[in-house]
Amino acid sequence: MSALGFLVTDAALRPLSANHEAIAILTHAEKDAQLQNLAEVYERKLRNNLIRRHGLPAVIRFESGRRTYFCRVFQLDSSRKTDGSPAILMVLERGVSESIALTQISEQFRLTRREHEAVMLLLEGLSNKEIAERMAITVNTVKALLRLVMMKMQVTSRAAVAATVLGLITSFSDRQNWHSPSRGIQGV
Repeated sequence: MSALGFLVTDAALRPLSANHEAIAILTHAEKDAQLQNLAEVYERKLRNNLIRRHGLPAVIRFESGRRTYFCRVFQLDSSRKTDGSPAILMVLERGVSESIALTQISEQFRLTRREHEAVMLLLEGLSNKEIAERMAITVNTVKALLRLVMMKMQVTSRAAVAATVLGLITSFSDRQNWHSPSRGIQGV
């Protein structure tokens, strides 16, 4: 079963808190997967990649052992304070085929084709401006599409849309892995 890892950092990308799954993902296949090595592993796998990027949200693909993971990074605090308060949320997930799950989610929430497309681009970590450019529409139209998605999902933020979709993708993925008749007894 794949669960989501959550890592919260301050604006300087110093880790403040992580759940058990985030620690397990980051230290998977490390020689000495001890808690004291978490900072070193985080530095090597995520922080250096984030520093090289020019803005948030972002999506980072990284390897941990022979597994592929994605880290979706969201800004929590737009003021970008450096006082050590939570500013960045990182959602870590094992690489899964999202296309089937996204189609099911779109059907569940009755998303239009354009709303579905906007959600897919949001999950890639694109800003409203970048989504607008990709979809060849205005930023205001992107905002309107995402507001409609938020209303349909009964959430109030872009981050909540992403969290809802990622949670449902994980749920669909788990059901597919364990209940698919084509998988037989193995289940993995």
